[in-house]
Amino acid sequence: MTLRTDRLVLSAPGPADADDVVAYANDPDVIAFTPVPVPYGHAEAHQFIERVGDGWRDDTRYDFGIRRVDDPRLLGTVGVFGFVDGAAEIGYALHPDGRGHGFVTEAAARVLEWAFAAPPIGLGLVRVQWRALGTNAASAATARRIGMRYEGRSRSAVVHRGVRHDQLLAAVLRDDDRTAPTDWPTP
Repeated sequence: MTLRTDRLVLSAPGPADADDVVAYANDPDVIAFTPVPVPYGHAEAHQFIERVGDGWRDDTRYDFGIRRVDDPRLLGTVGVFGFVDGAAEIGYALHPDGRGHGFVTEAAARVLEWAFAAPPIGLGLVRVQWRALGTNAASAATARRIGMRYEGRSRSAVVHRGVRHDQLLAAVLRDDDRTAPTDWPTP
């Protein structure tokens, strides 16, 4: 499965992407906010890429690599996972070289379109949610830009790197107007 936007090509990462996966997984911001192993080397990248293939094959998880149309380098990933009763979760991570250009917002919005589209074009989901550490302002900004509605803050709900953190939750429904501004609390 390959999805496209004007600037991006979204497709499953493969073995040739291992160096790029290692590069973004070792970024301090990715480490600070996602549960990637530390240290993260080629063995971990190959395990991740294998899990991506398994997820696609088993219809349990769909991870898309984010690439510019003019550059085959993997800048990051956006995935849909945790399927239950027509709902799922979305998550994303991006290499610093891809930040500040709107790539993750563009990629995540395109993946949402696909996730909500009726089969066989898409997954036919009704709800997609997003969760992140309460301090992850960049991820929250992306979630807001793709039309997520803020649903709350779970206090001290998740342990990350041995420290308990608040967790933010937002979601969007298939029939929501994803272009309409949504209310989020000030950080």
